[in-house]
Amino acid sequence: MQTVQITAANTNRRLDKFLFQYLNAAPENFIYKMLRKKNITLNEGRAKGSELLQAGDMVQLYLADETIEKFRKVREISEARPLTGIVFEDENLLIVNKPQGLPSHGGMNKKDDHLLGRVLYYLQQSGAYDPSDTFVPALCNRLDVNTSGLVVCGKTLHTLQDINAMFANQGMDKEYVTVVEGELGKVGKSRVLRGYYQKESKANLARVVNTDTGNAVTTAYTVLAVSRDGKHTLVSVNPITGRSHQIRAHFAAIGHPLAGDKKYGGHSTPFGQSQLLHCRRLSIPAQGITWEAPLPKGLQKCIDEWF
Repeated sequence: MQTVQITAANTNRRLDKFLFQYLNAAPENFIYKMLRKKNITLNEGRAKGSELLQAGDMVQLYLADETIEKFRKVREISEARPLTGIVFEDENLLIVNKPQGLPSHGGMNKKDDHLLGRVLYYLQQSGAYDPSDTFVPALCNRLDVNTSGLVVCGKTLHTLQDINAMFANQGMDKEYVTVVEGELGKVGKSRVLRGYYQKESKANLARVVNTDTGNAVTTAYTVLAVSRDGKHTLVSVNPITGRSHQIRAHFAAIGHPLAGDKKYGGHSTPFGQSQLLHCRRLSIPAQGITWEAPLPKGLQKCIDEWF
């Protein structure tokens, strides 16, 4: 039997989430089975896994030492390419300007290059992250592989929970800059788009429709400029809800796909192989905090030449 005392760093963390990290090589169904059989208890009492831990709590593991050793492995952080574009960092947060073409997370291939892999390797090398910890830093938001801009990483559990709650409850304002096909009106015109979101997982394709057949989505935008030939509009976009591909699907739904976004009906441009979309600003109005990322070269060149 082994007893683990919960520290302040894991306060308000779900017991099952803690166990997934503590016994990080164990299948999730094994952990839930041990909870049901009372082979894992909380403060000597039966636990379901949904309990929120508090500093000083005791988790009892009525498991053989060999079993604990088998399922408790120190993580190996693969060497990754250098992390670039750091916009802000303190002991709790890391904010990065993700380049276009870099996935936020990895796929099945452990050798894939992705932002989270670069972040974890950077934090390990800087001494901010110990792979033996029961908490692993994680991204609070993610951007499509061909969307550039600001991504937030929570370096501590409490910061990750706080920032995730802000994104979920609209406490974090997001501003994207993009170029769409067609003219959306005069400079300064603002509009709020509403619709219902559907996702085709196999095709990784989103759709926004007017009929109430999905999750409600809201996207606000303001016209920044109209191209000299009147064929494109530069807009500032605030996705009030946060669904995958929301901006791309919403503008396609109103007949103004993003320039370069061939997946959603846009036409190619001379400024890159994909959509011109950049998360330029994140802010927490309640705290008066704002972070900004400069525009990528392709989008800046488009603005210089077309507008």
